[in-house]
Amino acid sequence: MIKETATVVAIEGDLVTVEAAIKSTCNACQAQSDCGTGVVSRAIAPKTQQLTLRTPMPVRIGQRVTVGIPEAGILSASAWLYLLPLVAFILAYSLTMTLLSDTGFTHELWALVPSALVTYSVYKIIAFKLHRIENSKYQPVLMGLQDQSTAKD
Repeated sequence: MIKETATVVAIEGDLVTVEAAIKSTCNACQAQSDCGTGVVSRAIAPKTQQLTLRTPMPVRIGQRVTVGIPEAGILSASAWLYLLPLVAFILAYSLTMTLLSDTGFTHELWALVPSALVTYSVYKIIAFKLHRIENSKYQPVLMGLQDQSTAKD
């Protein structure tokens, strides 16, 4: 379980919206003062992220909580979203090049368009399916409360 500390920013029934600071590895890098990527990352990246999740625990706005996301869910979603479209692109490109070699269109750009369309389609299908099952496998959970002294009344 990957754990993160967040702050409760809204409550609506058993739905709680929490806000967590986004951590960047650029802050720990020794080359951060000379790196253009770190400068761009700090300039345009959002500093916080909000999540809405269900909770059986009573919480108050301003209270700090621990939020957990299952590691297996993140790893499997990453594999589906990154590996499968890549494999689909390679297979579609190989198949298109094979089919086009028989017709005389042997330039690689002719195979690129159908391969990109197949890759995009596979990505959208996977994203749709992952979004549908998100509520169970990939949903973050409220694991516990932090110190009570930071809560606002």
